[in-house]
Amino acid sequence: MNHRDVMLRCAQVNAGYMRLPAGTVDGYQKLVALYQRIADQSVDCAQVWAADLPCPDHEPAVDAFWWGVVSWAEAFGVSISTDAGEWEAVFVRPHEQFAGYLRPRSRSETLDPVVGSPAETVMGLDVTWMALVVKLTIQFGLTQNVKDYRAMVQAHKLGQELRRPDNPARRAYLQSDLVFFRQLFSNFSFSQGTAANLDRWLQDLEEEMASV
Repeated sequence: MNHRDVMLRCAQVNAGYMRLPAGTVDGYQKLVALYQRIADQSVDCAQVWAADLPCPDHEPAVDAFWWGVVSWAEAFGVSISTDAGEWEAVFVRPHEQFAGYLRPRSRSETLDPVVGSPAETVMGLDVTWMALVVKLTIQFGLTQNVKDYRAMVQAHKLGQELRRPDNPARRAYLQSDLVFFRQLFSNFSFSQGTAANLDRWLQDLEEEMASV
């Protein structure tokens, strides 16, 4: 598959994921609705991109989401010690090309890698990624932010709760992330060694969750 087909599948996987995590915990309805709206528009945009057509109209939050994912993807590879060249070419670059299709710009934001257990890595990057998406959403679309203000407040609250190991939102996120990662990574043509390393990392994440 080419990068456009891969990213269409990623957008479809993401749309399924957005119906799993925060929606299982009360108090995040506005945030869940925003994420689901972003996910649905992302699929529409990815379908048009795969057909080699001009980018359709979409909300600035969609641009913010995917440019945030680019930074997350880069930091994730460093955090789990993948081969840097392969990770950039196979995983980061397709995400960056899709984000650039949505909103042409250069990659300027970075997230710090998270060194720790798989669960600590996932949660640490999720929290900083959410904060970056809020920041970029404000930067890209001031008018839209008024409508989604409560969702952004909920994103900030959720980010704080995800830092607490005993919080039910954290466990819900980890459970859905495990499913999401397995589906997501299967779309990419990693080398045998990288694929095996990812499988081991996911197994470690599953075992860590089972022990909590």
